[in-house]
Amino acid sequence: MKITADHIYRSLKNRLTDEEKAALDAWIGESEENARVYRDALVEYEYLLVNADLDTIRSVHPAAGTLRETQPAAQAPSASRRRILLRTLLGAAAVAAFFFLGVWISDLRTERKISESLVSATARPGQIVTMTLADGTSIDLNSGSTLSYPPVFGDRQRLVHLEGEAYFDVAHDGTPFIVRTFATDIEVLGTKFNVNADPSGNTFSVTLEEGSVRVVSRSDPDHPIELKPDERLCLQNGRLALEKISAKDDIRWKDGIIDIGGLGFADLMRKLEMAFGVTIVIDRDTMPELKFTDGRLRVSDGIDYAMKVLQNCSDFTWTKDYTTGTIHIR
Repeated sequence: MKITADHIYRSLKNRLTDEEKAALDAWIGESEENARVYRDALVEYEYLLVNADLDTIRSVHPAAGTLRETQPAAQAPSASRRRILLRTLLGAAAVAAFFFLGVWISDLRTERKISESLVSATARPGQIVTMTLADGTSIDLNSGSTLSYPPVFGDRQRLVHLEGEAYFDVAHDGTPFIVRTFATDIEVLGTKFNVNADPSGNTFSVTLEEGSVRVVSRSDPDHPIELKPDERLCLQNGRLALEKISAKDDIRWKDGIIDIGGLGFADLMRKLEMAFGVTIVIDRDTMPELKFTDGRLRVSDGIDYAMKVLQNCSDFTWTKDYTTGTIHIR
């Protein structure tokens, strides 16, 4: 059987018969040149799927669906790499017809368009979401938090938007990675750090575990602050304050441990709502005073146990509506 452009095209779309697959495999094994032509065609086709708009992808590859958060996308070839591959295809008659009949539709403008669009992932109350971005960056998203990010990053920067708390293990690829929050931009190349940004409570902190980060404040962009490992930068009374801590203590939420130290009562109740996925209603005019400066709770112990522990450290009573799961503080 003679291998044609149509065979290669249909093989990339997984539409060959068993006989045609065997013939194509034999053709690829006949020479290094045949193998190289097929590899280059595959690279170009994967690049097409990553960078074309969704309607175009479906017209070329109807089985294509949504991008998966946990699967890193294929890294796009550089402009020079694309030109080399294009010349290779021009020199290979069997494959050239495939691309110039309309499959080669991806260009830099399409790449920029996709890199500027955003999708969002939200961790519902009581859940922690682990995800991997297209560049290989791993993220743990805490309960009640939302991360917005492009399905494919551009070639100048990797920009994501965070509302809530997340732990980042950033892949190092030479392109700046920026976490944008309501209070700051956090710039890194490759590092591990935790960010907590809640605009509703005007609370912000970033804790560095490994590497280095550069924090640019919205209110004072001309004076960026660089963090070293085991340092935390917090928003206090409208200003950023740097403190030395143990980073491991600040990211225990990844292991289901709630740090309850240093919080006011209302902020603590909101944190418990997110961690346990419950509603807490405070039915009193004044907030109880908390008689501790440090402490931890385990999510696995449940909300009832957490409330009993806190009741021993503060002056309040509570009841639970087991029909709705709502907790009332009095």
